[in-house]
Amino acid sequence: MNSSEKDKTLVREGYNQIAQTYLQWTSDIDRDSLRTKFLDKLLSKIEHPSTVKVLELGCGAGIPSTKILAERCREVYAVDISDLQIDLAKANVAKDNVNFIRADMTGLSIEVGSLSAVVAFYSILHLPRDEQIEMFKLIWSWLELGGFLLCNLGVEDNPGNTADWLGTRMYWSGFDEKTNTANIKDAGFTIVESAIISDTEDGRLVPFQWVIATKNGLGAEPT
Repeated sequence: MNSSEKDKTLVREGYNQIAQTYLQWTSDIDRDSLRTKFLDKLLSKIEHPSTVKVLELGCGAGIPSTKILAERCREVYAVDISDLQIDLAKANVAKDNVNFIRADMTGLSIEVGSLSAVVAFYSILHLPRDEQIEMFKLIWSWLELGGFLLCNLGVEDNPGNTADWLGTRMYWSGFDEKTNTANIKDAGFTIVESAIISDTEDGRLVPFQWVIATKNGLGAEPT
């Protein structure tokens, strides 16, 4: 097992272990209002949201983002690396227009140009840094022309670390704001909105970069 596989196994097992704890934790803080706020912004930019197909990377227990997308979009693909998170999401969002997938997001097989939007809250930052760069290229290829990416990312120069979090071990990596923005643009996106907003993590404020970007030209195909 290489280092990337070990890191992803840690993430998968960690979220399995804290599935209920994480659901309660996210329900008790302002994180959900941020997700809702940015989902409203995203969907307001799509001309007819009820007719589109969207993908959520890191759906967790399905609340609130999968639920909102299912209520307002024609078809939703909800992906998470954790088996128990997917089980919770299926229970919390029992809608026929949602396809739940337990998978590593980097290994998804999505038809080129088939999606109107991709949403990734607190998920891309669990990938090793080199895979984050390639992930943006993959997302660009999956989106139709004029499609949107909504994501949030860490803003520290972090080549990869593990730490205790909510009672388990977890892995993260990330870039600074300038590099995140460059990586997204290098994949072919145009930044529509970018903001640094702090969020509560284990009793302290941690900044995240919230980004809405659009595919409106030629980009870099994944390698």
